[in-house]
This record gives sequence, C-alpha cells and structure tokens, in this order.
Amino acid sequence: MKPVNFSEKQAAASTTGDECPELQNWPIQLKLIGTGAPYLNDADILLAADCTAFSAVGFHSRFIKGKKVIIGCPKLDNAQEYFQTLTEMFRQFSIKSVSVVRMEVPCCGGLAYITQQAIKNSGKDIPYSETVIGIKGDIKQEGMAPMIPKLQPV
Repeated sequence: MKPVNFSEKQAAASTTGDECPELQNWPIQLKLIGTGAPYLNDADILLAADCTAFSAVGFHSRFIKGKKVIIGCPKLDNAQEYFQTLTEMFRQFSIKSVSVVRMEVPCCGGLAYITQQAIKNSGKDIPYSETVIGIKGDIKQEGMAPMIPKLQPV
C-alpha cells in the first residue's frame, strides 16, 4: 500500500455541526505503514490505541489535529513487531514528538511501554506525552509522562 500524505486541509465541517476531519495520512495501521512512510519525517506523531477514537468525544480536533496518525493494538498484534517497527521509524526519521493515546485497560499500557522502549532503543531524545482515556470516554491522565528505564538484556 502506497503511503499517502494529505497536503490540503479537509473540507469544512458540515452544517450539522460535525467535527472537521483532521487525518493527514494513510494508511494509519502500524502494520501497514511499516518503516517506509516519508511523511513521518519531521512530524509530530499520534500513536493511538485502536479503541481510543471510538471512546473519546472530539478525538479528531483534540488529538489528531496537526499530527501524523499511527494506530495499533498491542493485545491483538505482535508486540515485538511493534517494538522493532517503531524503533526503526524513530531511528530513520526526524520525529518532533510522540503522543500516545491509550485506554485505561491493562492491555493498552503495553502500547505506552513499547513506544517508550522504542524511543530509548532508537538512541534519540524524542519528546513523549501520554493520554489515558477511561472506558466511559473521560480523560484519566494527560500530559508529559516520565520515561521508564530501558530494559537491560538478560
């Protein structure tokens, strides 16, 4: 699948008051993006758990606006592949920042962990923030999150 970077702003929201779409890239699934998407260079990245966009009101305007979007689910996909792909992305491209948006459920914590480890493994100092969304759509935590220590090989 060829990566697509939407260069022009999406059409204005409809008269029904719907939110204006903010998506700037395609594909968005981590497994489909791989490491060869040049639109990631010099980008702010939103790495969102699959469920988040369906749980939080105003997701496009609040989280997607101005960012390149990557989505995934560490429970349903291979976490090691996520780690390897993200590490390579972070090494290959000049990433301005990474914002993780995840659900409060334990399995979603893996997305934050994998992302932090990939940043550390890349050898770069990439600003990281994390937002945790409750299962009822409320924001449980938002902002800069402390980076966890890098795992040492066993």
